[in-house]
Amino acid sequence: MDRIKQNIDVSITDLNAIARIGYWQLDTSSETYMLDDISCEITQLPNNTILNAKEKPPFCSTENKWAIIQETLAKAIEQKSSFNHEVELFLPEGNSIWVVLIGKGNYDKNGSCVKVSGMIQDITVRKNSEIELFKKKEILNYTENKAALGHWKWDLKNNLITCSKNISRVIGSPDGEQITIEKLTEGIPQEDKKQVLKHLEISIKNKSFTNLQHPYITSDGSERVIQVLGEPIFDDTDNLTGFMCSSQDITTRKRFEDELFEKNKLFLTAQQKAHFGYWQWDFATDLFSCSLNMADALGIERNVEFTKSDLLKDVPPENLQDILDVLDETIETKSFVEFTHPIVMRGELRQIKVTGEVYTDPDGNILNILGISQDITDQKNFENELLRKNQLLGFAEQITKTGNWQWDLNTNKIKWSTNLFRIFEIEEKSEIHFDTYFSFVHPDDREKVTQKINTLLENKKFESVIHRIILKSGVIKTVELLATASLDRSGKATELIGTLQDVSEQRAEQRKFKGLLESAPNATFIVNKDNIVQMINKQAVNLFGYTSEELVGKSIEVLIPSRFDEKRAPLRQAFFDNPSIITYDISVNFYMINKQKKEIPVEITLGPLQVEGDILLSVVVRDVTVEKNYQEKILKSKEDLELLTKELTAQNHQLADFTQITSHNLRAPVSNLNSLVDIYRQMDDETERHELFKKFETVISHLTLTLNTLIEALVAKSHNSLEHSDLLFSDALTKTEEIFTAEILRTKAVIKSDFTEANSIRYHKIYLESIFQNLIGNALKYKSRERILELEISSKIDNGKVVLSFKDNGLGIDLEKHGHKIFGLNKVFHNHPEAKGIGLFMTKTQIEAMGGKITVTSKVDQGTTFNIHFI
Repeated sequence: MDRIKQNIDVSITDLNAIARIGYWQLDTSSETYMLDDISCEITQLPNNTILNAKEKPPFCSTENKWAIIQETLAKAIEQKSSFNHEVELFLPEGNSIWVVLIGKGNYDKNGSCVKVSGMIQDITVRKNSEIELFKKKEILNYTENKAALGHWKWDLKNNLITCSKNISRVIGSPDGEQITIEKLTEGIPQEDKKQVLKHLEISIKNKSFTNLQHPYITSDGSERVIQVLGEPIFDDTDNLTGFMCSSQDITTRKRFEDELFEKNKLFLTAQQKAHFGYWQWDFATDLFSCSLNMADALGIERNVEFTKSDLLKDVPPENLQDILDVLDETIETKSFVEFTHPIVMRGELRQIKVTGEVYTDPDGNILNILGISQDITDQKNFENELLRKNQLLGFAEQITKTGNWQWDLNTNKIKWSTNLFRIFEIEEKSEIHFDTYFSFVHPDDREKVTQKINTLLENKKFESVIHRIILKSGVIKTVELLATASLDRSGKATELIGTLQDVSEQRAEQRKFKGLLESAPNATFIVNKDNIVQMINKQAVNLFGYTSEELVGKSIEVLIPSRFDEKRAPLRQAFFDNPSIITYDISVNFYMINKQKKEIPVEITLGPLQVEGDILLSVVVRDVTVEKNYQEKILKSKEDLELLTKELTAQNHQLADFTQITSHNLRAPVSNLNSLVDIYRQMDDETERHELFKKFETVISHLTLTLNTLIEALVAKSHNSLEHSDLLFSDALTKTEEIFTAEILRTKAVIKSDFTEANSIRYHKIYLESIFQNLIGNALKYKSRERILELEISSKIDNGKVVLSFKDNGLGIDLEKHGHKIFGLNKVFHNHPEAKGIGLFMTKTQIEAMGGKITVTSKVDQGTTFNIHFI
C-alpha cells in the first residue's frame, strides 16, 4: 500500500512539474514563506528559498504589487475564505510571467490562523492567449466602428440573434444580449422592411445568402444605406442552423458611387461640349481603344479595339506622314510630342489638337500611350477672329488717336495699349505706374483729375474728364479720360479699365466751329436727336431775346408752337433717316416764339453735323416777316392760275385724250410757279427778289402759248443710260462688312459667302452696293434674339442668268399675311425702332430699273431668303 501511495506521489510531482504547479506555505507566526522547488523554478529563486512577508521579493517590481498580494491574502485569512489571485511577475532575466496564487488558511481551535497552504501555477501561455484574444476583440470592435461595420449571428434554432458591440450600439441594445429579428430590423422604414424580411425568408429557403442593401433610420433621424453580406452555417449533417452576417454602413460609399456616376455623365457631356475624346495605344497588342465620344466622331464601333490605320483614316493624305513622324518621335523619346492636324469629319475639314502621356514599366519599356484629341476648329477660328479684332482695334485706336488701359487695384499693376504709348510719346513696354500717367497731367488740371478718380473709386461711377497733358518734348495735348470699375461680390472695386483719347484737334475744331457759328448771318441752333439745344449764336440771341445760358441744355420746343408738332415729326424723322442740307417748308405760315411770346414767321434750314460718331442737327432760322406780303401775292397768283386751269379743262372735256394730256401738262406751269416760290424763299438779296416777282406775270401771260404747245414726252432715264462695269460680288460684300463692322462685332453675326459659281456681274456699281447694304442691313436689323445671326450669301447660274441669294436665320416674315406688301414703301413687319419700310422698296426699284427681279421666301422664326435674278 505504501508503495502504491509512493508511486502516486511521484506521479503527482511529475504532473505538477509538467503543469508548472508549485506549492508554498506561510507561517503566520514568523511571517515567512517556504517554497518548493517548482515554486522556486517558476519565480527563478534558488531552491529552499524562504521569503519574508515584510520584504519585497525580487519578482515584484514595485512595493505596491507585493503589498496588494499581502493585502489580498490578509483579507482571505480574516474572512476565512480561500485565496485566488492572478498577478504578473517580473523575473530577474527581464521577462515577465503570469501566475495564479491559490491558498487557504489553517486555523487552531481558537480560530486563529496558524498557517496558509497554497499553490502557484505558471499561466503565462493562457494569459497571453487571453490578452491576445482581448486585443483582437478590441481591434475588431475598433475596426468595425471605423468601417461602420458590424457582425451578427442568427441562430435559427431559437430564432435569436447575437450582435457585435458595434451593431448593439447602433440598434440600442445591451452588448452581448441576444435580440430578435424584429429588434434588428426596427430601424428599417416600413416600406423597405417587408422586402428585407422577404429576402431573409428566401435565404432560409435556398440555404444561401445573397447580398442585400436597405435604408436604415438612426436614432438621430438620419437615413443611412446598409449593405448586408452573409454565409450559411451548417451542422455535421448539413442541416442549416443559422447565418453569420456582416452589416456595413455604405452611405458614404453609395454617395461616392452616385457622385462618381454623375461625374462620369458630366465627363461624357464635357467631352461632347468641349469636342474632345481620348484614346489609348496598347503596345503589347498594337491596338487602340477610345472613349465613346471619340468612337462616334470617328465612325468606329463603340468599345471595340482598332488599328492605327482606323484612327488616322480621316486624316488628309498630305498630312498623314507628319503625324506618323510625330508618333515615331514620341516612341523614341518616350515623351508625348503635342501636335495639331486636320481631319475630314462629316465632309468638313476640322482642326484637331492632340496631347497625351507615355506610360512605361520600371525598366523603361513603353506599356501604353494615352492621347486626348480635341476639336479646336472653333477655338482656332475664335483666335483668328480675336487677332483680327485686336488688329482692327489697334488700327481704330491709331485712326481715332485713342488708347486703352487697365489698372489692377489688388496688384497695383497698370497696362497700356500700344497707341497709348504713342500718345504720350514714350517707349512701348516701359514700366507703367499711376505716377507715370499723373506726371504728364498739366499742373492746373491735376486737382480735377484726382477728384474724378476718387469719385470713381468711391461711387463706382465715372464721368469723362477732359484735361491737358504736357509731353517731355514740351508739347501740350488735350485728352479725354474715360473709365469704369470692375467690382467683386462685396462691391469693392478690383480693377479700373478705360480709354484715353487725344482730342486736341477736336477741341481746336470746336473753337473754330464756334467762330464760324458766330459769323453766320442768320440765327443758328445746334441740337441733338432729342431736340436739346447744344449751342446757339449771337443772331439767335438777338432774334429770340433769350441768353445762351437760358437756351443751352433746354429743348428747342420752347420756341415752337405746339400746333406744328404733327407736321414736324415726320419731317424730322425723314431728315435723320437721310441726313442732308435741306430747307423745310413745314407750313405756309410757320412761326416761332420769342421770349416776349410773340410769334415770328420764319424759314427753317436743317443740316447734319457729324460729331464723335453721332449726328447733330444744325437749325438755321431766317426771319421772313418782310417777305410775307410778297408770298401772299404769289400764292394768290398761283390760286388764280389753278382756277384758270380748271376752267380750261372743263371747256375741253369732250376731247378726252387731249384733256388728259392738257390737264397733265397744265400742272407743269403750276410746278414752275412752286419752284419760283422756293427760289424766292431762298434768295437773300431783295433786288433779285423784286426781279423774280415780275417774272410771275410773264409766266402767267405765256400760259396761252403753253396750252397751244403740247410738251413732248418726258424722257426718263432708262437703265440703259446708267453706267455699267464688271463688278466682283466679294468686293461689294467686303465694303458692306466694313460699313457694318461695329454691328457685326456687337451681335457676333456670322456671314458666310460662296461666289465660286458666279463671282462677278456687269452692273451699276452704286446699285449693286446698295443691294448688298440694304439686304445685309435688313438681316442685322431683324435678327433673332434667341440665336446668333448666320447669313449665307451665294451666287449661281440659272438658265444662263446670274442669281444672287441672301439667306438668314432671323425673325422671318409671315408671307401669307404680308407677302403682297413686302416691297411696299413705308411697309414694316416687325416692331423695330429703326424700321422705316424704305430699304426693300428701294432695292426692288433699283433691281427692276436694271431689268431684273427680286423674290422672297420666308418662315416665321426660321429665316428669310432673298433671290435677285439679274438679266
